[in-house]
Amino acid sequence: MIKFGIVGAGDIAHKFARDIKYVEGAKLVAIASRNVEKANLFKKKYGLELGYGSYEEMALSGNIDAVYIATPHNFHKNQSILFMNNKINVLCEKPISVNSEELSEMINSAKTNKVLLMEAMWTRYLPSFQKVKEVLHSNVLGKLKSAYFELGWELLNDYPVEKRLLNMDLAGGSILDIGVYPIACFRYINNSEISKLEASAVFHETGVDKECIINLELVDGSVAQLKSSINETLTKESVLEFEKGKITFENFHSSQNVKINGERFTLPFKGEGFVHEIESFIETINNGLLENDVMPYSESKDIMRIMDQARKNIGLKYPFE
Repeated sequence: MIKFGIVGAGDIAHKFARDIKYVEGAKLVAIASRNVEKANLFKKKYGLELGYGSYEEMALSGNIDAVYIATPHNFHKNQSILFMNNKINVLCEKPISVNSEELSEMINSAKTNKVLLMEAMWTRYLPSFQKVKEVLHSNVLGKLKSAYFELGWELLNDYPVEKRLLNMDLAGGSILDIGVYPIACFRYINNSEISKLEASAVFHETGVDKECIINLELVDGSVAQLKSSINETLTKESVLEFEKGKITFENFHSSQNVKINGERFTLPFKGEGFVHEIESFIETINNGLLENDVMPYSESKDIMRIMDQARKNIGLKYPFE
């Protein structure tokens, strides 16, 4: 039985706590928050054994085997390394870090401490994406010609400028928070070498990107457009065009419906969607492996390089970088 703790008691931590109940071989036993009252409320709500008012206390406790990092991405590096240095396996929310330099430090820590570090890119583990991978491996559709993924929500109405999404000091903006989904999901479909990357953005007065569009050309001849926004809700279907057909996703990041050459497949996920990635994380630990096959280091590094380059292209650099 893998005993889990959670770092951070925000919305996504609650989703994880609800979904881990469906996972065999895993038990949520602890929560840590900088606000001890929030930790105690979370502990009571989910019937946990332990609540901590500091991350260090939980890391040093010896009471957990693995931790889910559920805080904003600007905290991921230091918090992950804290737990890995205490021989605790880490499932870290996406994006796993702010940039490639941070990610390298995290991977080095995982290797030094011989623990599992995995980016929690839950969409890749869903039955819908696994179905698409199965079709791709069959090669029935031939080569990919083009891809379009967009994801966005209208989040800025009455949004305080000092809060995280609009705060340069907290690595705000659309590309890291939301753009990571289109990038990670496209690269799961096609990881051919990129020959050209262009990016454009619309900026908020605080300096963060409200919207970002990334255009890719790949060595295999395919092209992709990946769009993210915190300024508007984006609702277009995601489309993969192949030599011999087409695949479309409804709400790709949480898709339960896929059309393959017009044939509709309904592929429900377990719980609220996190169950599949937690199961894969547990399986990786139980098999004695230090990298997950769906999100190995090479994949996290590839996604981060694309975001680094896109930010470089649009001129978005955070003050702490």
